[in-house]
Amino acid sequence: MKQIITLFLAFTSILLCSFTDSNKENYSLTVEVENLRNSKGIVQITLYNKDGSIPDEHYKNYFKMEKVNITNGKCLVLK
Repeated sequence: MKQIITLFLAFTSILLCSFTDSNKENYSLTVEVENLRNSKGIVQITLYNKDGSIPDEHYKNYFKMEKVNITNGKCLVLK
């Protein structure tokens, strides 16, 4: 019985993996901020993907948010 359940789970996993979208487009985003006054603190980069979500003073409507340390007066985010 245990072997049948294991076989069923393996078959189900293979079946579900075959329905994944292999044509899914991949995107990347690079944000570079230079000429910052100093190397103290962080830079917060927030990405929005819906109309009407900006302004968002309390950061409730963002899609992605990244906080990056400042190094030598600049920061770099790669996603």
